[in-house]
Amino acid sequence: MNEIIKTDKIDHIGMVVPDIEKALEHYKNVFNKIGSKPIISETQNVKISFVEFSNVKLELIEPISEKSPISNFLKKNPLGGMHHIGLEVDEFEETFTKATNNNLEPLSKPVKGYHGKNLFFLHPKKMMNTLFEILSKN
Repeated sequence: MNEIIKTDKIDHIGMVVPDIEKALEHYKNVFNKIGSKPIISETQNVKISFVEFSNVKLELIEPISEKSPISNFLKKNPLGGMHHIGLEVDEFEETFTKATNNNLEPLSKPVKGYHGKNLFFLHPKKMMNTLFEILSKN
């Protein structure tokens, strides 16, 4: 079978948190992991930090305004929680085209993320009720 999304790398797991500083302290205490210094993504209206494990990163995301696309998630889940799984692909444009043509319903056209990588999200109802972020390698 010719897969629609060709990948073998989970880049990160996105976790929405109400307070990124408290979340970083929690993960430090629980896992003895020090997260990256939080950065602000003005385009997404979020604060982001990464906690790295040997095989995957946790992307901690705190909305900084009501304009943030994740502020509604936090309203529904005041303690935060898992938001999405980020997958890295080699053939980004081809993956977007295949996802569109196979009714996986990308939520938007690809955009450039705060890290410089292109990305798009697949509709959760088409992905077993899980939000997937598809990322370019570069």
